[in-house]
Amino acid sequence: MVDKEEAAELYRRYGPALFRRCRTLVGHDDDAHELVQETFFQFWRGRQRFEGRSAPFTFLYRIATNLSIDRLRRRTTAGESVMLDEASHEDRSSGPDRPSTALSELAILTEGLDEQTLTIAVMSHVDGLTQEEIAEALELSRRTIGKKLKRFAEHTAERAKSVVEVSPAR
Repeated sequence: MVDKEEAAELYRRYGPALFRRCRTLVGHDDDAHELVQETFFQFWRGRQRFEGRSAPFTFLYRIATNLSIDRLRRRTTAGESVMLDEASHEDRSSGPDRPSTALSELAILTEGLDEQTLTIAVMSHVDGLTQEEIAEALELSRRTIGKKLKRFAEHTAERAKSVVEVSPAR
């Protein structure tokens, strides 16, 4: 089990990278700082579950990613709307807000997916990792990664259809 000194060293070593990860996903420095703190709080609270089978950074990365996506989902349900119709995609294909926008849309489309599938999807579609890289990072088979990505594609396609069907026409 991780002790206080080891946790402090993990924070010093990985805190900046996790901050960049969270900021990329949520788009706000204040939220990113808060999410890094929450990441380490959850890590500390659940440290007995960390068995050392994966690298500490991998474990922390997954927590930070999931917390960031949860934050985006709460924003969406709290009234920060994200339009998924074609008009909303104009002039947003690049620029500094694009990752945050993409993750907001991802939060809507992924509602109901399990945590592992969501983590794999983010690593593939947001971080640009290959299936082999994801398999290595998560210590899963490449075949499992492929199945999870297929499940993700099917789920999000179905969610996109239902969201577009209920969206008001302009």
